[in-house]
Amino acid sequence: MGAKSDRSNVDVYAAIGVRPFVNCCGTRTVYGGSLMLPEVKRAMEQAATRFVNIDELMEGVGRRLAELTGAGFGIVTSGAAAALCVATAACLTGGDPEKMLRLPNTAGLKRRVVMMRNGRFPYDHAIRMTGAEVVEVDSRAELEAALDGEVAMIALLGKRAADAPAPLEEIAAMARPRRIPILVDAASEHPARPVPYLARGASLVAYSGGKYLRGPQPTGLLLGEEALVRAAWLNAAPHHALGRALKIGKEEVIGCLAAVEHWFGARDHEADRRRWHDDLAEIAAEVTTLPGVTAEIRDSTDPTERVPSLEIRWDNRRIGIGGLELRARLFAGEPRVLLDDRPATERSVAINPFNLERSEPRLVGARIREVLAASPAGAGRAGPARTPAAAAGRWQVEIEFVHGRGRHELALEQSGAELTGTHRTAFHAGPCKGRVEGAEVEISSRHRFEGTSLAYRFTGTIGETGMAGEVEIGTEGQSGPGPVNRREFGTARWRASRRG
Repeated sequence: MGAKSDRSNVDVYAAIGVRPFVNCCGTRTVYGGSLMLPEVKRAMEQAATRFVNIDELMEGVGRRLAELTGAGFGIVTSGAAAALCVATAACLTGGDPEKMLRLPNTAGLKRRVVMMRNGRFPYDHAIRMTGAEVVEVDSRAELEAALDGEVAMIALLGKRAADAPAPLEEIAAMARPRRIPILVDAASEHPARPVPYLARGASLVAYSGGKYLRGPQPTGLLLGEEALVRAAWLNAAPHHALGRALKIGKEEVIGCLAAVEHWFGARDHEADRRRWHDDLAEIAAEVTTLPGVTAEIRDSTDPTERVPSLEIRWDNRRIGIGGLELRARLFAGEPRVLLDDRPATERSVAINPFNLERSEPRLVGARIREVLAASPAGAGRAGPARTPAAAAGRWQVEIEFVHGRGRHELALEQSGAELTGTHRTAFHAGPCKGRVEGAEVEISSRHRFEGTSLAYRFTGTIGETGMAGEVEIGTEGQSGPGPVNRREFGTARWRASRRG
């Protein structure tokens, strides 16, 4: 037999062909959230050395979370979305096992969840997966009318609570006599003691454990009224109920608790803010050595988001590159640097310093300066306009998904190079728009569904027999905008033939 391979010093990502990057875009789950604190890793390592009864573990953790946060009780879940799911299950079923086992069959149960139309969010899929029906309201009158029905819960997005038809305190005053709980999604917010939403009348609040807390990425917190939180735990794994699939391990539970302990204990939040400012200032000093580039540190005005950002702007007359192209080149280069797609414009990008390590700000500044310097004015600008091919008419579209196929329809009108029309999917129909340059075509559409919109972007060419190319498919919601989300379901091949 040959010698056993020693992989103890092998980079676990490089070993499978994956390239890590410097994270300048904050705590987005798609990029791994945040890096766990040393205290969290030590707690998880210790938790992994023994066995415990999971119910007993959560009992002890729940009491400690209550002490730390001022909530009635708390549990650790497999992410904040799981907290939304088991919280909803608790409001639908209470602690009645007969009802719990029937989910997502909600026949005979109060199953309506009231949400504000402008407060819908992509993550409310976790609410709907229980079998709940979302009822949207726009005004105080609609809210009051909806609450007189068979309502199991009110759900609010924390960041949009101020836009609700009434303040949270008034919504709570309407809900309390009707015994309707209020759940607030505060996943991407900074925890505080006392929990602000609970103090204002909410019954339950969900936080992420893997973002600002820097706990294990696949964890969340559900805090609130003790009876409801305990009912949520009964609906969660390891119990054989709807939430059995949302398993959380003993290591993650202890790691998340360690993160909360550190947040309300030894963590120096002022020192964090000073370091973020220093890191951004270092990046700014690097990039502004290039003529035509300016940088400004911006403090957050959102009380739920305390991390500053750096806006880097450049003169398009000197530097011929857009923000998304800069992002793409940085991500393709070495060392790899990732910027956020959402705030990027044709002449600016933004840096979020939360996940930067000590040695990285200067590197980030140098890489940005390098790419900008290599993009002189006029680089990448379009050439003369080409005569657009004829794209107007009705088209039968076939899409080859990763598994299976779909048939859509495009009904297009054309004015020069501009396209407008209707895109019909299997279940939706809505407006689309696009452009034709020579034989090259691009068509985009959005189809609102529940708390998000399904997004399509068709690109390809028009030939003698039809159109063909690639389609990006994703979502776009008010809490998940940007090009990355608009292609989160990947790409597929498509072809289209005329129907008239």
